[in-house]
Amino acid sequence: MLGNFLKKRRVANDYDSVAAYEWLLRRQLKNHRGDRDLAFAEAIGSRTVEDFRRQGEDQVATLRHYGLTDGMAVYDLGCGCGRTAQALQRTGWSGSYMGADIIAPFVDELKRKCPGFEAAVNRAPSILAADESVDLVFHWSVFTHIAPEECFLYLRDTFRALKPGGTTLFSFIELTAPHHFAIFEERMRFFERGERPRVLDAFLHRDWIADWARRLGFSTPEFTDGLDTAHHPESWQTLALLNKPAH
Repeated sequence: MLGNFLKKRRVANDYDSVAAYEWLLRRQLKNHRGDRDLAFAEAIGSRTVEDFRRQGEDQVATLRHYGLTDGMAVYDLGCGCGRTAQALQRTGWSGSYMGADIIAPFVDELKRKCPGFEAAVNRAPSILAADESVDLVFHWSVFTHIAPEECFLYLRDTFRALKPGGTTLFSFIELTAPHHFAIFEERMRFFERGERPRVLDAFLHRDWIADWARRLGFSTPEFTDGLDTAHHPESWQTLALLNKPAH
């Protein structure tokens, strides 16, 4: 009994995010053979195609609140199959868009749906942009699926790539948010069975992000609760806004 438990743990500890999301996409494409759009929507966490579109438009509205304007150079880290990119296109935004993701079929789908946008596969914790060349780096539910050390590396390279006065906006989950604790409870049930879920869920703390910002040279972060609708649509995940000081 204990031997089986330890064997399951050893297998589960060999987590590979690329393999996990490729498996998830294959499963959804199999489940929805006649509806490619739904398969891709579900593979990145949207329940329906309508939710996919609405969430993308909510994300664009949020980005606009935090400073997105036409003509900007933006970088979409963990762009997936283009939920935000497609919404930017639908809502008429114009500027320089670059997306990056670890899953090649996601990137291919984004480029198919948004032929005017650039996107590439990148599996290193880095930003595919020259020094001080980007106005805004954003990402939704990326730091929710990687280790804190990787989060720091992405933030470090984000600082390099941002123009002076540039901004990064990202979402994360935190154990101190009551509506996020359900994720912890769900994961705990896997551990009780001697298993782990196929996709990693990771929690951050606001104090960690504030410390990383200080170490890297960002301004003090601003946080917005995921249920706050005072200035933009609900994000559910907590938002962190970090600015690179102007020279």
